Amino acid sequence: MPPKYKVVYEDIKNKINNYIYKTNEKIPDGDSLAECYNCSKLTIAKALDLLVQEGMLIRRQGSGTYVKENLSNRTTIELDNISGYSKKFSTEHLKSTVIDFSIITPPKEIAEKLNITDEYIYKILRLRSVDNDPQILEETYMPIYVIPGLKEHHLEGSIYDYITNELGFKIQSAHISIKGDEANSNDKLYLNLTESDFIIELEKICYLENGKIFEYSKTHHRYDVFKFNTVLVNNI
Repeated sequence: MPPKYKVVYEDIKNKINNYIYKTNEKIPDGDSLAECYNCSKLTIAKALDLLVQEGMLIRRQGSGTYVKENLSNRTTIELDNISGYSKKFSTEHLKSTVIDFSIITPPKEIAEKLNITDEYIYKILRLRSVDNDPQILEETYMPIYVIPGLKEHHLEGSIYDYITNELGFKIQSAHISIKGDEANSNDKLYLNLTESDFIIELEKICYLENGKIFEYSKTHHRYDVFKFNTVLVNNI
């Protein structure tokens, strides 16, 4: 049986998808929901945190929690590399160099992104080169309890292949933000950039089908080879 917070999460999510809770409507407060689901306020908070992270709810300070505008029934935006760079570039062209692979206790900021507390995580730093040209520097964090058994040889290939083929998990979605930034010291060292160069950063939080966050990452792309593609699907 799934944990109670997951049951609450699924039920509220279904109510949003079925328009029982409508766009911009304020949902019941924590006390009311705890009474409704016969659980603690902490359980409610954990369930709502997942829905906030997935972009279904939004908290308004001093006002409450509201259903965020749902664009999924009108437009879907997909990045062509959501399934991983190994799918985009064949193994003949893509090389992954592991710079750091360690197990750490997450800093507060990373723990909040992964929606965990004191669980150990993998810290991964990889350089991705295309036809021996260094193009992408990946800094990735994954909870060990969500993605067990990860080894260095998986990093040299495709982590997503390990997750889907060996662990048998289904990757559901990714929330991605994109911005330009100055190149940091690692970017200059591994991507062969100068003081005046900048990078394109993709910040990504990825979810499995069961709702668990399995990855928080920041990938730095050389600006001169970065290309953004989207697919817009009209579902009206």
